[in-house]
Amino acid sequence: MKRITSFILFFLTGSILGNLALGQTYYDTQKAKKDKKYFIEFSYGFGSAHWYSHFYDAPLYNLDGSVLKYGDLKVRASNPMFDYNFGVSAPLGKFRIGAGIKFEKFSMDKLSISSSDSSGRSNIPNSYVLFTENFWFNEIYAKFEAPFSFCANKPYSLEYVMDAGFYGYDGIKRLNFFGNDQMASTYLVSAGFLLDYQVLDFARIFINPELEYKYFHNNPNEAPSIIVHNIFTGILSFGIRFDVSKF
Repeated sequence: MKRITSFILFFLTGSILGNLALGQTYYDTQKAKKDKKYFIEFSYGFGSAHWYSHFYDAPLYNLDGSVLKYGDLKVRASNPMFDYNFGVSAPLGKFRIGAGIKFEKFSMDKLSISSSDSSGRSNIPNSYVLFTENFWFNEIYAKFEAPFSFCANKPYSLEYVMDAGFYGYDGIKRLNFFGNDQMASTYLVSAGFLLDYQVLDFARIFINPELEYKYFHNNPNEAPSIIVHNIFTGILSFGIRFDVSKF
């Protein structure tokens, strides 16, 4: 319930802010009636992720189960990623709303770790540990799109796009990197722009640069162990969308 409530509040807040900030530049509802589009879309994306994580009383394990690091750990990492995405969207007044699922593949090779001593002071310099992992994030999200009016009646369109949802993960080989197998807090939000171009009466190709933020916190039942991940990802996606109203 807490997760659902947070999602609803975020989505409503984003919709209101988007309306206030961009409302003067969107399609007029009546003029755009003839141009209503109902899309299904597929895309492939790639990018780079940056991790800012905190492990407290939660050890980092090696592949053989031995402990790599233990204590009050601050972890930093960067890694490439790619994803496959499927989405649907439909018009709602001046805007578009929809939903989608995304499968992201992350590849890690090392972690930068700084630990604190008993007084809370960080040990310097940071240490690097080999941490080879390949795993998937599986996302489900709602989407909000706001088209810009200067693209009306053009073969192209530009839209502001915002997503919000939840994610799961699988394929991780090391113990405890995401806590135990209990329900954790996993949220995601993203924002970007989508530029498409009509190539057929029913098909448009598009490019979608976006910034995404993921939050992870292990289940409170795992206390005193605390694991928090803040993941910032820049993604560039290419895809195709089909207007099913044309079929």
